[in-house]
Amino acid sequence: MIYIRMGPRFLFIRTEKVQQLQDFIYKHLQGTLYSFEEALEYSTENSTIIFLTPPNLTHTRVEDAESILLVPAASSIILMTFINETASPWISRIQLGPASLVLRVAGDGKDALEQIQREYQAQALNWLEAIDLGEADDTIISLTNKPINHNLQSKDFIHPNLLVSMPVNLLSHRLRNEGLIFITHGLKSREWYELRINIYDSRELYHEHQERLQLILSEIEAGMILGESWTKDHALMLFSVVAYQIKLFTMLEPLEIKKILMALEYDSNGKRLVDLDLYHRNKKISWTHIGGIGSKFEKEKVCVSYRENLLKQLSEDTLIRLLEIEKKINESK
Repeated sequence: MIYIRMGPRFLFIRTEKVQQLQDFIYKHLQGTLYSFEEALEYSTENSTIIFLTPPNLTHTRVEDAESILLVPAASSIILMTFINETASPWISRIQLGPASLVLRVAGDGKDALEQIQREYQAQALNWLEAIDLGEADDTIISLTNKPINHNLQSKDFIHPNLLVSMPVNLLSHRLRNEGLIFITHGLKSREWYELRINIYDSRELYHEHQERLQLILSEIEAGMILGESWTKDHALMLFSVVAYQIKLFTMLEPLEIKKILMALEYDSNGKRLVDLDLYHRNKKISWTHIGGIGSKFEKEKVCVSYRENLLKQLSEDTLIRLLEIEKKINESK
């Protein structure tokens, strides 16, 4: 499970040759022209957002930018390219803005935000304020309760951001050691959930279903798989059923995991693929615990709906692999 990663770096360049420099960045650095909001959404941990501003400014701000470009490279690579490709005569001044980190937390993130703000004496600011006030040795922390192994949209962040007066390498090191404390602080029960998932399949395609489940849990960063083993479930008196069991350690609430399992029980045509049961503290979490589902027929429709929502969250590679496995399952006899 990934709970912290780098965000984009911000680079302010003062220049009289905005168009020439913009064309240079496009040609030599694969830069793309965006609005500020778009640049944030398409950025990754290996990106730099460049602001081209007029030269006659005492303090550069995002609002002063005549052009904003997203470059898929670190700021050091960009500066090296400027020098090696002789673009430096077009540049009046370069100012490195604050670095940024993305931290995944649980729940609405309010408790974690307040605790981080106290611990690091951080300023709570929006993006524009944090970038304008931040210096090269400062770091912006952005919180989200979404998986962070892919791009995030603005609606995925928990506002406000936190501006910390600490270099990114030092802050990143501390958060990698202390980040789990802030995540746990945001959980309702103040503890992680240890869950058991039982896979039942009359066709004994346990490997395929285990791979599907592991693929999805990894993609959405649901937690850590602690172990796998065979088990017997005594569903009826004097009758036991063999199941393949996965133990999951997660910060997601059991009902959220149950919805994911329900999404994997059916394909997009409503065909049942497998039975996936969830246990927490030796208690089975049933679909009847989810409000608004009163019958088996309603359950099937809801499962297909959950599946549609789940597929939208997957990367292209993961979606292709999932459908390949399911095709193999459907073709087996």
